Amino acid sequence: MSQTDQEQKCISCGIRIAGTNAASFACPECGHEIHRCATCRKQSNLYQCPDCGFTGP
Repeated sequence: MSQTDQEQKCISCGIRIAGTNAASFACPECGHEIHRCATCRKQSNLYQCPDCGFTGP
């Protein structure tokens, strides 16, 4: 999977987030860019950073 494809998907559920009310932020541990959809954020679904393994709500 290319870097562009990964950037367009929610890290928690995997849906494409282009054109949605998604959030993008840096991993608190390593700075890797994380993308999450509005549903996963609202439900506080867990995510795991693919670079360092940090897990957050």
